[in-house]
Amino acid sequence: MSLASEVTTWQEDDACGDGPVTRYRSRVRTNVGPEQFKARLETLGLLAFAEHIERYETNWHWIGTGQGYAIIWKSEATFADLLPLARL
Repeated sequence: MSLASEVTTWQEDDACGDGPVTRYRSRVRTNVGPEQFKARLETLGLLAFAEHIERYETNWHWIGTGQGYAIIWKSEATFADLLPLARL
């Protein structure tokens, strides 16, 4: 059973000491708690690629309340590594 109602992933440049590093970021809309979410990422082999996971809540007036997780992926993560996101 799917835990996510929406997954959005994009690339951004992050400044670091040696210059910019391009990395992926994702936002996952879901109502599950952090333990269940991280367990699902682990099952899919994605938790090892996550650098930072943060829960978010926001009020999007056109679709109601949104909540889920914002993920910053490690700089070495490739798009191919993140394909299992489709099975969240």
